Amino acid sequence: MVPAVTRPTDTAGHTHDAHGVGAWGRFFRRYPGVREVLIFLAALAVYQVSRGFVVGDPLLAQANANSIVAFERANGLFYEGTIQRWTVDHLGLASVMNYLYISAHWVVTTAFFVWLYMRRRAIYPLIRNTFLVANGIALIIYMAFPVAPPRLFEGDGLIGTLSSVSNIDLQGGVFSGLFNPYAAVPSMHFGYALMIGVAGLLLLRGWHLRIAALLYPVIVFVMIVGTANHYILDAIAGGAVLVLGFGIVWAVVIARRADARIAAGNSRTA
Repeated sequence: MVPAVTRPTDTAGHTHDAHGVGAWGRFFRRYPGVREVLIFLAALAVYQVSRGFVVGDPLLAQANANSIVAFERANGLFYEGTIQRWTVDHLGLASVMNYLYISAHWVVTTAFFVWLYMRRRAIYPLIRNTFLVANGIALIIYMAFPVAPPRLFEGDGLIGTLSSVSNIDLQGGVFSGLFNPYAAVPSMHFGYALMIGVAGLLLLRGWHLRIAALLYPVIVFVMIVGTANHYILDAIAGGAVLVLGFGIVWAVVIARRADARIAAGNSRTA
């Protein structure tokens, strides 16, 4: 007679399957999309909670901004004034850029991940984890190196088009809880756009879609600099953080594959 197999129970008396996966595990296996939504909501919650620790000292943020401007001038990178003069000369375009700045960061990135999950499921975890790790790195930098954006920095002659053209105040009202005023470096607006552009180039079908994907980070770069929300160096830092995040995630993937090969070899020789 075969003895009955009993499932282990936790301290509350709830049964679990043989792998220790409870009701939540079974639910997420059945509805994996819900798990992904919760992951992103948790990441957003961590960011919102961390704002209390991230928002830096205004004087330090101004001093760090001055250092960035000095570095750019010394290395021939300070073209913010040229880009903004072109933007201000086209007020209609400046208005469009302002609204893109406060919305595209959320809408386009969300739409990208939904498409990625629905149409390119195999590569989705790699890009999602890169996104999460890059954001973690960015939060550390925000805490260690607060920087006032050009619109709040008084020494470079740039103006914030959000307020001057579109009457949008990021320091108060409905937007104040979504933006850290001293989180200019790195620019994750550009980091996300670069992620979407590169992924689109590699994953989309049709050259017209690939070209559109590549144009997106270019548009975002002009948008964030032309509206005086970021310096050029901020965008470079955003791209670097994204690449670093990908490097960390890829290193973990390689390490796990190596462990799996070793385990498979051990099982065959056992």
